[in-house]
Amino acid sequence: MKKKQIYIFIFSLFTTTNIVGQEIINKDNDSVATKKKLLNVDRLNIGLDLYKPIYSNLNNDNLSYEIVASLRIFEDFSIASEIGSQDKYIEDENVNFTSTGEYFKLGFDYNLFNNWIGMDNSIYLGMRYATSSFNNKIDSYTLRNPDSYWSDNNVFNNYETINHSNQNGNWIEFLVGIKVETIKNLYLGISLRLNRLLSNTTPNNFSNLYIPGFNKVTDDNSWGSGFNYTLTYSLPLSFNKKASKK
Repeated sequence: MKKKQIYIFIFSLFTTTNIVGQEIINKDNDSVATKKKLLNVDRLNIGLDLYKPIYSNLNNDNLSYEIVASLRIFEDFSIASEIGSQDKYIEDENVNFTSTGEYFKLGFDYNLFNNWIGMDNSIYLGMRYATSSFNNKIDSYTLRNPDSYWSDNNVFNNYETINHSNQNGNWIEFLVGIKVETIKNLYLGISLRLNRLLSNTTPNNFSNLYIPGFNKVTDDNSWGSGFNYTLTYSLPLSFNKKASKK
């Protein structure tokens, strides 16, 4: 499944980069858009992550979704957030469990792309603070005794359901992304994220193995990764135009 995600990311990055290249070639290359340094709240972007509902449907999970939003307050700087819900079933050699919950992320994006006049694409760096509230249900697990590996008593199977409710996790994300205008005010984008877990509640008899929004958790590593593939609509705002007319 990791290979499938890598292939999707590479294909998406190639496609969107090619679109950016075509727009640069086709635009009048005599002038570059003048950057505005003053506060300029001019666009509200709202959209969906296309990957999560498709992936959850293909894997027979309950519907997962993520809503994305950003408010551009400077020419190259936007306040950004994501809110989502995830229902993830994982079947492993040693444990089968379901993780369900919601998450919220808040941070910023900084655009590095120098647009030509008439363009509004972005290649950006960003950061998020994220929090998640979730429940884990363990359907079955296997314990192995390393001291009696070759013995018949080395395996203990438990099929009694264990519920861990009201869990929470907090982390930060570092991200790089690209967003391209396909038709007027409609954008396709992709971002690659590196997550650093800050804290999470740990049940007495089991560690959290998955946190919605963060993804897989391991005992010996506080880092994770993820990506989203978004379709967003950019709503132009007219605060500055109205102010200038008065």
